Amino acid sequence: CSAMSMKYLGESFDIHGGGVDLIFPHHENEIAQSEGATGKPFVRYWMHNAHILVNGQKMSKSLGNFFTLRDLLNKGFKPEAIRYLLVSSHYREQLNLTFQALEAAQNSVDRIFEFMRNLDGIKSEFNNPEVKEIIESSKEKFDLALDNDLNTPQALAVVFEFIKEINKFISENRIGIDNARDAKKAMHYFDEVIGILDYMKKKEDKLQISKEEIEKLIKEREEARKRKDFKRADEIRTILRDRGIILEDTKDGTIWKLA
Repeated sequence: CSAMSMKYLGESFDIHGGGVDLIFPHHENEIAQSEGATGKPFVRYWMHNAHILVNGQKMSKSLGNFFTLRDLLNKGFKPEAIRYLLVSSHYREQLNLTFQALEAAQNSVDRIFEFMRNLDGIKSEFNNPEVKEIIESSKEKFDLALDNDLNTPQALAVVFEFIKEINKFISENRIGIDNARDAKKAMHYFDEVIGILDYMKKKEDKLQISKEEIEKLIKEREEARKRKDFKRADEIRTILRDRGIILEDTKDGTIWKLA
């Protein structure tokens, strides 16, 4: 490792990663070899990550709990859920990988995707200066979390607090189209670290139905339910499901998400 890093990165470089099990003797040996050879500091920052557990046990083939990313995808878990679960744990803390945790991660991702769609639906010209204050404050808190030893769980907490605050403005009709555009920009700023919004865009790009058509069918379904035409309501649910859209009825109305 000393020889390879010196060949490709030079005699000194910024960040060296690795598992906590490599601190001694492997990384200490690298320091001794490299600094003994050059007389210069080998690495400026060391980042040692903890291991992934599966249902509380160390992942191993002998225990039959060894999963590759492809294995998880083949089990029906979505890449954005896997990504979110990894980001939701601090890199120096053990991550307990369970199917329930992946399902919870998918629910969190769905909340983010739903929030982005809610922002798309805002058409009012009203502009609320309070929204700008929340955006700037949230971005500052997000950066502070990352500056604190790359504390991604704390950063995610900031994002969901941001979503909660903006959703309150949406429910009270106190947000305009310019505010919504700025809030989406803030979400993309956060996503430079979280890295899940591209999955939403790719899925939407593959849809063979527009958002306007989806909303039109949802409205038609609501009207069918009001007149107790449940056959038509079920037909619309099936039509949308076949086109990659899942409907979910809530106390606040029907929402849709990508299958």
